Amino acid sequence: MPVEERSTRSVERCDQHPTRSAVARCEGCGRPLCLSCAVPVRGSVLGAECLPEPFASDVPTVARPGSTPLELVAAGGFALALVGTVLPWSRFGVGSGAFGAWGEPIRWATLTVAAVLLGLLAWSTRRAMLRPARYLDTVVAVLAGLAGAGALLAVWHPPAFARTWIGPWVAFLGGAIALASTLVELRARGRGPAPRS
Repeated sequence: MPVEERSTRSVERCDQHPTRSAVARCEGCGRPLCLSCAVPVRGSVLGAECLPEPFASDVPTVARPGSTPLELVAAGGFALALVGTVLPWSRFGVGSGAFGAWGEPIRWATLTVAAVLLGLLAWSTRRAMLRPARYLDTVVAVLAGLAGAGALLAVWHPPAFARTWIGPWVAFLGGAIALASTLVELRARGRGPAPRS
C-alpha cells in the first residue's frame, strides 16, 4: 500500500469513535463517521447530531395554545385568594397573625387554603395541556367555588371569641373572580363555532 493511501486512511477516523475507521462523511456537517454512526437517510448519510434537520419538515408541529384572557383572570383570582390566606383572618386570637388561614385548629379557612392550592394546581395542569379539557375547567370552577365558600363560611362562623378581619374577604373576592371567569370561559367554549355542513 502506498504511503499516501496509508496516511489518508489513518486520518479518516470516526469523530465519535477515534478507534474506528470512517466509512463516510456526514452530509450535514462533514464529520467522518464509522459504520455504527453513519445513518442512511433518503440517499444521503448523516450523523446523529444532524438527523433532526431533515426530519423536521416531516414531523407536524402542534402549537401550544396561549392562555385566553379569562384563563388569566381565573389565575389572578386564585392568586388573590392565596394572598388572602396569608393575611390575618381575625383581629385577635386564632388566625390573627400572618398566614391566618394556615394555622390550627382545622376550620373553614383550611378548606379555603386547600381549595386555592388545588385550584392553582388544576389551572396550571390545564394550561400545560395541548387541547382544552372541559373536565379540568369544571374542576377549576368547583375549586374556585369551594375557596370562596370556605372564606364566606369563615366570615359567618369565625373562631370563638374572635372577630373576622381582612383575610377571608380578600380570599372570597379571589375565589369569586376565579369562579366567574371560569364559568364564563366554560360557557364560551360550550357554544364554540357552529359546525360546517
